[in-house]
Formats: sequence, C-alpha cells, structure tokens
Amino acid sequence: MPGKQKGKLSNLLTVPSPEADDKLVNLADWVEVRSLLESDGHASQEDLVRALLRDYSMVESTARSLAGDVFKELADRRRSCIPMSGKGDVWDYPFELNDSGNLLSCRAKPTSRSRMGTVYIFMLIASRADMDSRRRTLGGLDPTQVFERLCADILLSFWGGKTEYSGSLVFGTARKKSGHNHKFESNIEELCLKLQHEGGMKIGEKPPGAGDGKLDVVVWRVFPDRRAGGLFGFGQCKTGIHWKTHLTKLEPREFCRRYFQQPLIIDPVRVYMVPHRVNGSDWDHHTGEGGLLFDRCRLVQYGYDVSSEVLNECRDWLNAALDQQKKGIFAL
Repeated sequence: MPGKQKGKLSNLLTVPSPEADDKLVNLADWVEVRSLLESDGHASQEDLVRALLRDYSMVESTARSLAGDVFKELADRRRSCIPMSGKGDVWDYPFELNDSGNLLSCRAKPTSRSRMGTVYIFMLIASRADMDSRRRTLGGLDPTQVFERLCADILLSFWGGKTEYSGSLVFGTARKKSGHNHKFESNIEELCLKLQHEGGMKIGEKPPGAGDGKLDVVVWRVFPDRRAGGLFGFGQCKTGIHWKTHLTKLEPREFCRRYFQQPLIIDPVRVYMVPHRVNGSDWDHHTGEGGLLFDRCRLVQYGYDVSSEVLNECRDWLNAALDQQKKGIFAL
C-alpha cells in the first residue's frame, strides 16, 4: 500500500444549502449520511425539517415541503439501484424507507466481511467529502484514483463482462504503475493492441504533459475475425463539486485523431461517470454534453462484479473517512 498519508475531510453532516441548484440530491445525501452515522441507523423527515429550520431562515411550511420532496428522491434512488435480475443484491442500495416513506434506515454498513452497500456508500461519502488534493487521501488511498478503478470494473459489466474479446483498461492517472506502462506512448501502444487497431501512437505527436488527455477508462468489445470495427467506450471519471464543468472535455474522436497513427473507423462512445446522484431535471442536458452518463445509482446497478481488490480499496478509504467523522476530526 502507498505511504500512509492522512488527510482531513470536511464535516459530512453540514446541512447543504436549500438554495442550491442541486438541493434535492444534496439534502438526500445528507439524510443518507446521517442515517449511516447515527447509532440507531435512522434519519427521519422530521430530522431534516429541524436541521433546515435550525441552520437556515426558512418558513416551516417551506421546510416541510422541501423535506417531503427530498424523501421522494430517496425513494427513487432505491428503485434506480436495483440490479439486473440474478445480479447483485438488493442491499447494494444500503438504505430502506418505512412504509410511510418518512424514515430512512441504514441496513448494510461497510464491513471487512461483506460487499453489501460498499460501492454505494463509498461514492456517497466521496460526493459529500472535500476532494481537495491536500485532504482527500486517507490511509494511503486517493479516492479519485480508486473511483477510476471502480468505474473500469463497472463499465466492463455494462459492456457485457470480461471475455477473450472484451475488457477494460484504466488509462488515466489511477493506472497501476510499472516499468512498462508509466509513459503515455506505451499506454497508447497497449490500448491499440487491446482494440485490435494497428499503428500505435502517431509519430511526432507530443504527449499531453503529465496528464492522460482527459481519458480515464477504456472499454471494448471486438470480434475474433480481427477485422476493423468494434464497440469501444472512452470514459472520463470526475469527482468533486466542479464535475459539471468537465462534461465536454473528453472528445473521443479528437483523442484518436491526435494520438493514433490511424483513426478508428467507428468512433468510440463517450462515457461520463460521477459518484454523485444527478438531478433528474438535469439529466437530458448533462447527457447531451457528456455522453453516456453514469451517476451513482447507475454505477451501483452494474456494480455486481467489482474486483475484490477494488472493493477493499473502497472499504479501506471509506472506513478511514467514517472514523474521522465519528471522532470529530474535520478540515478547517
């Protein structure tokens, strides 16, 4: 494991602003985190109303109406996270609502013995936590890099799973370093080999500095005849509060045109993955800009085949983050 650098996260139980554009999803996150951290595992609609009245100047009827909408959002998350038939477990969404829809209970806290809820809660905390590079690393693990490796596993499941002719590759900074894959050019060479694409990196083209050209994850499905054409996905993974400003940054066709000796005959699908829950009202717009969009719930739905190595990284960072919160250790 990397050096035990220890950061400090912000207080996860700070009540989000009811004036923000993403207020419903942010406040729903707050309810989930409260349920996770409370000793009895519960968070009620009334708890949210009291928190809004305490921290913000709101008319009580407005606070109650907003809290009701937040709990409708929580009910929608439960429906959205149900895995495909025969895949995963209903506990992959680790919370449940009572019959009245006004009390959320945490039923699957992350442990060393179970995967239930780990993927969802990791992304929940990564969404609520400060992703400042000076604060986010806990126990030697950078959650932004863990998220890239998590997305590579999940996107491969969506693409049909690993076979002789399909797979995924972490292309970005989260890629495990070795003597053969620490340079951009060698990464391009390996990528072309995986895609059954001849040529390699364009001669004379300069690598994008210390970066990865905005490309974090690649997924593919090709044919045994080795003829040109396959189903490729080029993905970008973004954490932090500014994820919306990066929706259009990755251009798969331009990436191939710039760095490949020969362009792909079929353009890769552009994929955008975030640990956040995305507002339903913004979905069409964000999809139009970012391509195939995976938010937290979509990622959980296809998170049934994540490797044990990645699950352990999620769990280790997550437990370190929750331990800080329980001890009241916060960034100033």
